[in-house]
Amino acid sequence: MARGNFGIRCARVISKRNWHWSAREKLMIIMYYESGHSKRSTADKFNIQPKQLCEWINNKEKLLNAAFYTQRLNTDAPKKESYQANYPDIKNAKFSQKWVDGFMSRHKLVNKRKTTVAQRLPEDYVEQQGNFLSYILYCRNEHNYPLSLIGNMDETPMAFNLPSNNTIEQSGIKTVSILSTGHECSNFTVVLACMADGTKLPPVIIFKLKNILEMTWWIENVWTRRASQNNNPRSFLVLDSFSAHKTDVVKQRFCEKKTDLAVIPGGLTSRLQPLDVSLNRSFKAKVRNLYNNWMSKAIKDYTSSGKIKRPSYSLVASWVKEGWDAIDTSMIRQSFKCCGISNATDGTEDTLIFDFNQLESKINRENLGREVEEDGENNDKENESESEGNDRNELEDDKSELKDNYYEENEEQTVIQDWS
Repeated sequence: MARGNFGIRCARVISKRNWHWSAREKLMIIMYYESGHSKRSTADKFNIQPKQLCEWINNKEKLLNAAFYTQRLNTDAPKKESYQANYPDIKNAKFSQKWVDGFMSRHKLVNKRKTTVAQRLPEDYVEQQGNFLSYILYCRNEHNYPLSLIGNMDETPMAFNLPSNNTIEQSGIKTVSILSTGHECSNFTVVLACMADGTKLPPVIIFKLKNILEMTWWIENVWTRRASQNNNPRSFLVLDSFSAHKTDVVKQRFCEKKTDLAVIPGGLTSRLQPLDVSLNRSFKAKVRNLYNNWMSKAIKDYTSSGKIKRPSYSLVASWVKEGWDAIDTSMIRQSFKCCGISNATDGTEDTLIFDFNQLESKINRENLGREVEEDGENNDKENESESEGNDRNELEDDKSELKDNYYEENEEQTVIQDWS
């Protein structure tokens, strides 16, 4: 009888399939074990041997520093350390500017202008982002969310005055004055949210006018209405570590809406939040273009002291809507994959994680195409006859008046207090 039991046990072990686990999947299994499960139950759940699990636990530090798509750890010395050991005098080498220019030209290297001020990453950011991505993978394997139910929400601050950072002036001029409304310190907040399949949720503008519980208001009026036709299905939402996202009231409200939360560790939104990676910058660039067009073409009102009045709430709301509508849905999908949130669970898309270069090139192509399109539209307008232009201006005035009336009637419903 003991002999028969031994045979059955061996047969069960042999029947396990030979699966090549990536570093991200191994960390996800380790996290499941560390949440209070035994090694035997963990091994049975993921169809692995306990010996494998023990080996992964012992190599957890190496797994955290490995690429997420790596299936086998490299035991050799890192290339950087071995290079420094072989060439200890490299730090004393001197190069001329001509040699540096030639080297950069041969290897197609260029100097890039700073576009954002990024947070300083924490010292243990590799371990934190590894644990976060492993938790994402674990939740997706447990609940099998469709991409249309995986979302990201972020609050981005904006100002009523959005002058361009670039201008044209004669060579040698050290100080250049840029016309503005003088409201650089008058800020408002825009709440943006999108889904992993490219769906864009309606933006919410928060002005400093009304005192409302902002987060619960957003849950009821934006997040819940998104799924009203599907009877509030189980969803997954990625948020940053802003204190308003972690209150008991907000957590309870999300729990009632069947929404599982993943809070990004502090200081890692520049790597793990899709809206921060690329979408916020493209959105603000579009709004800034609309502001610059308004400053250069529109007839502006002035205060009693002679300063330009800031744009109205209704005009700002139209800029926000137009800027958000202009975001390409394919860039939203790619941003989620670049942050490791919506990648295929079988590991076939893990190479897209943190591929910021490809995402950066896509953003640059989109911005360049938009500039060319706007230049073409401006040239067409200049070639039109004067009479047609007058008729068009009268029609646009009528439309703008109707649009302003619409926003003025609905402004009280959408204007709530600033997050700050």
